[in-house]
Amino acid sequence: MKTISLILSIILSYSVMAQDSTTIEVGTFNIRFFPCNQDGEMMKSYDINMTYPPEGFATDTTRLFELLKDLDIEVLGVQEIVDPPLFGAMAKRHLGNNFEFIYASAESWQKVGILYDTTAVRLIGEPLIYWEVALDTPNRLRPAFHAYFKTIPNGFDFHVIVVHLKSSPKSYDVRQAQWRELAKIMNQLPKNEKKDSDIILLGDFNHVSELRAGEFLPVLDSLDFYWTVGANMTIVSNYWRPDWQKPELKSSNIDQIFISRDATEEFKPASLKVGGLCSDGHRQISGEFPDYYQKISDHCPVYVSFRGSQDND
Repeated sequence: MKTISLILSIILSYSVMAQDSTTIEVGTFNIRFFPCNQDGEMMKSYDINMTYPPEGFATDTTRLFELLKDLDIEVLGVQEIVDPPLFGAMAKRHLGNNFEFIYASAESWQKVGILYDTTAVRLIGEPLIYWEVALDTPNRLRPAFHAYFKTIPNGFDFHVIVVHLKSSPKSYDVRQAQWRELAKIMNQLPKNEKKDSDIILLGDFNHVSELRAGEFLPVLDSLDFYWTVGANMTIVSNYWRPDWQKPELKSSNIDQIFISRDATEEFKPASLKVGGLCSDGHRQISGEFPDYYQKISDHCPVYVSFRGSQDND
């Protein structure tokens, strides 16, 4: 009997270990004007005609996808994709044919989308574009983009909504209108045909008014959503130039991941991470700008982990 008990104990231990070993990472990454980055001449080839076009480098695609390969994020919401077919093709070339890219075909220069690993998750149903988040101005604002995934073979299933809200401190009212639309969507999702309350809302929220997080905290409270970054306010997710005449970068944190209360059951606490330039946590950078900032993006990947084997709906 002791032998049988020991065998059962070992089997149970291995079962628990196997269950805990399945981790799904979900993140967000604003890849500045991919593939143009700061190359004003390349922007013109995409009919992006700025009054003062930048004179910097195009995206270093080799380094970009080396970073993504190292991070190995299974589901990644992305923003500022100018050429989605190119991004998808390069993802397959550098990361493998198991990666698929889906996106919102909006009129704006910059597209939002989701890059995902088909060996880790399965797309269920058709993706949705929420035009209402563009406030009926799809040529100027970006819509929200939704997809529903299930962890392979039969684990955690969840909604992902990626957004890129209006920038500028002066656009607070616009962002508040966008948040009102997002709140409606978040309230409606658990009632759709999936009947699933596991929701991950992520992206570039551009909360740059004096209120900062106060732009969205009232909405999160009303939705009962968890702010993953709120538990680690020291992280950096992007850099910006306060004075274009000075070689100085300041840090900010406008890339966020919010999860519904139900999804916190699969969420791994303290799993929040940032990659790229932001992983060093520098609050300010002076002098010559890092290659990452010049050739990849002014933002960094932000991602969290979930237990993929369980689904507590």
